[in-house]
Amino acid sequence: MPANEMSSGDFVTEITAQNFQTDVVEKSQQVPVIMEFYAEGAAPSDELSKLLGTLIPSYQGKLFWARVNVQANQQLVQQLGVRGLPTLKVVKGGQLLDNLEGPQTQAALSALFDQLTMSEGDQIRAQIAGYLSVGDRESAMAMLREMMVQEPLNASLKTELCDLMIQANQIQEAEALLASLPADAEGIEKAKSRLHFVQQVSELDPIEALEALAISHPDDQSHLYHFACALVAADQIEAGLQVLLDMLRRDKSWSEDKARQTMIRVFELLGKGDPMASTYRRKMFTLMH
Repeated sequence: MPANEMSSGDFVTEITAQNFQTDVVEKSQQVPVIMEFYAEGAAPSDELSKLLGTLIPSYQGKLFWARVNVQANQQLVQQLGVRGLPTLKVVKGGQLLDNLEGPQTQAALSALFDQLTMSEGDQIRAQIAGYLSVGDRESAMAMLREMMVQEPLNASLKTELCDLMIQANQIQEAEALLASLPADAEGIEKAKSRLHFVQQVSELDPIEALEALAISHPDDQSHLYHFACALVAADQIEAGLQVLLDMLRRDKSWSEDKARQTMIRVFELLGKGDPMASTYRRKMFTLMH
């Protein structure tokens, strides 16, 4: 399918040996270049071309599509080591970043293109999330500190670091950093909420003992409350919310509405738009009304 039949505008061009340097190597210094090696009339190539014609324009100029007709550009095909069709090569900053051979799914290409078009800040945050997903909190905190040097006025970085420090039991350092931040700093309520739960359980028995008390004294709301706080502090947040919800079912007004207020504090910890917070907020509302 010729490029001019696709609704990709300025995001696509046909590549030859004559414009390779300008439209691939030099262009890749500005945006990532997706090189597509295709053959007219070959079904797998046509399918991938249609998929690229849908996806690439949606990135609004953050990607450039360079199409190479293998039948007309044998020299390029040999120089770039293309072994089969369809083939995609990703070029960024004049360097080959990736090589994909064979049919590709929309999900796989979307994931690749999302990664390629992330801002530097988004890339760093994705790397931090990656560290946290494998439990490497120290590396995540180190990266946040590096970002803070580059962006000293970005309060959200400091509140995020506070939250991780609290999880790492670096309480005094976290408290000192929190005290230095403005009251309306982005993310500060999340860090304060986590600190609240850690402080609530700091002098209590281990979580296993609190669970045993909650089970053996099911009518004692104070035992359930301590167990719920310990669960949240241990990052078992949904389990903690469920205990708090059970407390509401038993007695909505216990200790001046403490179960409901604590659930709201957990929602602040989870942050705006969190699916778990939305689910349990609805459940709490249903119970209260």
